[in-house]
Amino acid sequence: MVAEQEPQDQGELKKLLQQFMDRYTRVENEMELLKEDAKNLLEEFEDRLDTKTLKQAIRIVRAKKKIKHQDTFERYESVLDDLETL
Repeated sequence: MVAEQEPQDQGELKKLLQQFMDRYTRVENEMELLKEDAKNLLEEFEDRLDTKTLKQAIRIVRAKKKIKHQDTFERYESVLDDLETL
């Protein structure tokens, strides 16, 4: 998809891309810092909680909250729990 307001002038495009890359890089750096903070948080609690299991539980709970058809999900989950192939 081509942006309707994309500059045609090479100099203007360069300025725009530089602005974008500056902000994008800043966001990426902030995300890395947050990942490091999360890692440190898990390490802080690893002697008091089973953090590996906690991370899995958080992932499952978040996924379940996104399910729109809870009754159908519960039916599928029940049958899948009984399958020996899983």
